[in-house]
Amino acid sequence: MQASFNKTKIVATLGPSSHSLEKVRALALAGVDVFRLNSSHGTVSDHEQAMAFIRQVALEEDMVLAILLDLQGPKIRLGNFDGVKLVKVGDELDLTVSSEESHALFVDYKGLIHDVAVGDPIMINDGRIRLRVQKVLGDIVHTIVEAGGELTARKGINLPGADVAVEAMTPKDREYVAWGVKQDVDFIALSFVRKSEDILGLKQLLQELGRLIPVIAKIEKPQAIDHLDEIIDAADGVMVARGDLGVEMNPEQVPIIQKSIIQKANIAQKPVIVATQMLESMIHEPVATRAEVADVANAILDGTDAIMLSAETASGDFPVEAVTMMSRIASEVEASKLYASQYLFLSQDHSPDLNIQMTRLLDPLPIKAVIAMTQTGRTAEKLSKAKVRHPIIALCPQLHMVRRLSLLWGVYPLLYEGPLEISEASLRKVFEHVMAHSFLKAGDQVMMVTGLPYFTLGKTTSFRLCSI
Repeated sequence: MQASFNKTKIVATLGPSSHSLEKVRALALAGVDVFRLNSSHGTVSDHEQAMAFIRQVALEEDMVLAILLDLQGPKIRLGNFDGVKLVKVGDELDLTVSSEESHALFVDYKGLIHDVAVGDPIMINDGRIRLRVQKVLGDIVHTIVEAGGELTARKGINLPGADVAVEAMTPKDREYVAWGVKQDVDFIALSFVRKSEDILGLKQLLQELGRLIPVIAKIEKPQAIDHLDEIIDAADGVMVARGDLGVEMNPEQVPIIQKSIIQKANIAQKPVIVATQMLESMIHEPVATRAEVADVANAILDGTDAIMLSAETASGDFPVEAVTMMSRIASEVEASKLYASQYLFLSQDHSPDLNIQMTRLLDPLPIKAVIAMTQTGRTAEKLSKAKVRHPIIALCPQLHMVRRLSLLWGVYPLLYEGPLEISEASLRKVFEHVMAHSFLKAGDQVMMVTGLPYFTLGKTTSFRLCSI
C-alpha cells in the first residue's frame, strides 16, 4: 500500500533490466502506477511472466497496478545481426529487403524499395543515424551515411515524408490483441495512428473478441497531427510518442505539438501520456540531467495525466532510480505555488461545461481528500479532468475499472464492493476501508461525492462533508 501518492501518474516499461519479481516490486514501491509491456521486444512467454509478477506484487503490496499492452504496429526495423556495426559520415551503406543478400543490412519491410526515391532521407535509431538514398536497384537501396554512429540489430527505421503504405495493425498486432484480451490487460496502445479509422478498426476487433479495452492512440506520425481532433475523439486516451514524432517532423516542432495534444486531450476529458527520452541519460547514469528534469517538470505543468519511462526501466542500468527521480520531480512540481495556479488555470480553460466547473467549489475546503463513489468510473474521470486540488480517492466495485482509473491524474483508485451510497451505516464501512487501504487516518476531513455527471437523467448528485 502506498503511504502517499503523486497526482501525476508514472508509466514504466518492463524489459530485461526489470524482469524479476523483486524488480517489479521495487518499481511499484518507487511510484509506478502502470506497467507497459512492449510487444516490439520479448516473447509472449516473457510478457506472461511479467504480468504474473505485476499481479503478484499488486496482491502482496495491496496496490492497484495497471497493465498497458503496447502494439508494435508497422514499425520498420533492421534485421538481426551480430555485434555492433560502426558507420561513419561518407560511408556507403546498402539496405535490402531480401534475406538472401548477405552483404547488405536486412530491413523487415518489403515496401522499402517502393516507398523511397533518390534523395530521400532514411533515419535509424530515432534519427541518431541518417542516411540519404543514392539509388534503388532491385531489392537493394543504396545509401550514403550523413550522420554516423553505432548500429545494432533491430533498431527502428523512419522514412520522413514517405506515405508508407501499411495497415495500422499487422498480423502480429492482431495476435497480441487476442492474447491481451485473454490476459485481461487494462489498456492497449496503438502505434503509428494516422487517422480515426485506425482506432475504430482496433475497437471493432476488440468488440469481436468480446472485450472493450480502452485504446490509447500513440501520436507519432505527421498524418496524426493533421487528424488530431478526430483521433482524440475516437480514442480513449492519447500518448505523445516523441521518439518517432521527433524524427518524422522537425524536432523544434515537437514541444509545441506536445502542448497542443495535452491541451486538446484535457478539453476532450481523455487521459494523456507524455513519453520517450524523458530521463534518457539514466539508461546508463544514476542521475538525470538538468534538462531532463526540466522536461518532465514542464510536461507536468502542461497538465499531462502521466509521464512514461521506456528504455530507462526496460534495459537501463538504473530502473528503480529512474522511477524514483520521476516521482521526486512530480512531488516537487505538484507542491509548488506555480503548479497550484497553473492547474487551476488549466481546469478553467479546459472545462467549459458546468459539470466540471461546479467542482471548483471543493478547492477551498480544508479537506484531506475527495472520496468519489463510482460504478462506471465517470465520477472520478470528471473530478480528475476538473483538476480538483485535493486527492481523489475513487471507490469502485469493478476491479478492471479500478485498474483503469490508475492512469488518471489525481486519482487514488480502490476496489470497494460495499454499497455506494451516503448513509450512516455505509459511511462507517467506507471509512474503515479507506483507512485500511489508503493514506487517510481517523480524524481527517473528507468530501463524499457520488452521482456525477450532474443533471443526468436518473442520476443524483450528492456532496457530504465528513470527518473520518
